[in-house]
Amino acid sequence: MISLNKGGEEEKLKIEKLLNSQIYYSILPMTEDRRISEIFLKTLSDFYKDSDVIFKEFDEMRDNYLNGKAVMEDFKRFRSKRPSIFMLIYDIFYKEVELEEKLGKPEIEEAKRDKIFEFKDRFSDLADEIDLFVLGESGLGR
Repeated sequence: MISLNKGGEEEKLKIEKLLNSQIYYSILPMTEDRRISEIFLKTLSDFYKDSDVIFKEFDEMRDNYLNGKAVMEDFKRFRSKRPSIFMLIYDIFYKEVELEEKLGKPEIEEAKRDKIFEFKDRFSDLADEIDLFVLGESGLGR
């Protein structure tokens, strides 16, 4: 809750900055009359444009995971380099309905939609680890 006492305005600005950041584009629910945010479209375009590199990085993480190695530091490193793309990846597995609504909009090119589904199929065995990482980073996994 935002305090209006001393420091309250500073807290309000921090929250507004957080809500306007690319990292948290995905917490805003889609409504039928609402357009897709420019931040989401940019993140999706970045994901598509850099998909070869992203897939390569996740192939390495997946190999580590399948070989019994910890991947949390890998996720942390990836998230620090590409925070909005990491949250898009989280949404691929854990906000499926909202993401599919967004991807179903006419302004989303089929190639970008297909790339998202390819990622989901290819790296589905990392879904639980990604969820644990996000929960741990948010303090809920402790």
